[in-house]
Amino acid sequence: MRSIVVFSILLASFLLFFFAILAEDTSPSADPKFEWPIQGMDLAPLITSTFGESRKDHFHNGLDISSVLQPVKSMTDGFVLYSRYAEDDPFEEERGSGNIVWLAHKNSYVSGYYHLGGTRHENIRSKKEIKTGETIGISGNTGHSTGGHLHFVLGKDYGKTLLDPLAYLPPVEDKIPPQIANLFIHVGENYTNLNDGDNINVSKAFPLTVSIIDAGVKNSQRRGIKELKYIFNGEPLKETNFGSLQFEKGKWLTSNGHSFEELFFKDRYLVGVLNLKAGENTIKIKTKDFSNLETEKTFSINITRISGGN
Repeated sequence: MRSIVVFSILLASFLLFFFAILAEDTSPSADPKFEWPIQGMDLAPLITSTFGESRKDHFHNGLDISSVLQPVKSMTDGFVLYSRYAEDDPFEEERGSGNIVWLAHKNSYVSGYYHLGGTRHENIRSKKEIKTGETIGISGNTGHSTGGHLHFVLGKDYGKTLLDPLAYLPPVEDKIPPQIANLFIHVGENYTNLNDGDNINVSKAFPLTVSIIDAGVKNSQRRGIKELKYIFNGEPLKETNFGSLQFEKGKWLTSNGHSFEELFFKDRYLVGVLNLKAGENTIKIKTKDFSNLETEKTFSINITRISGGN
């Protein structure tokens, strides 16, 4: 009986939202204005993970703010689309997202708020429509979370496209450009650090990866980047932008059409599986963070080809 009641509430919320959007202005100029879901704090040092980072086998689909027991606000006007809390079924193992609330907004935008603490907020219990800045929960550490934080997601086209929240929220301080650290060559399960000017022997093509971090406002931050471009021996090799993800052909793809497997390997940024030529090889890496601070670095590697490969 309880499941029927919950379903009826969700269905009623969806229908209310559906009929409301039929009459709305869908022009880009009518897109909602978004506010930060956690307010009254200096957020710049608290942003621990950004959109599009590697999560071992998938893209990080939102933004993380380190916080515990802070009020979580609706980023813009919307309707309660879905919520799930441990209180709904205390005997079921908690999902990775933990306690969660999803809101639907005008022009097909949606927002999701993960790892919430406590129990379902009264606004979520009693309201269908939520205004910008109204509290929808508190930040917590529920689900698959290694520390208290709010993970939140911004989507378009009712969730078929995921967006970088930093492109839609008021700007926060960011004074440190991304750092291009080490280049690596992977042979099976082993890898070797490549320094500029190194001499190595190779027999065939191997994956090359690079370590890139964005410190934001303090060196302890290890965040992802917004744009990435590789130039191999003077020729463009690969370019991508982590501003959005679209679900196509069973995979999440960047706006450039790159899948996770094409951009990451062993939890680092994948330059490519490169067949290095005998002699000097150059790999130029150009990157931007989410505040458009730029860094570039060129590695020169001297190669001796040995038999036994292609």
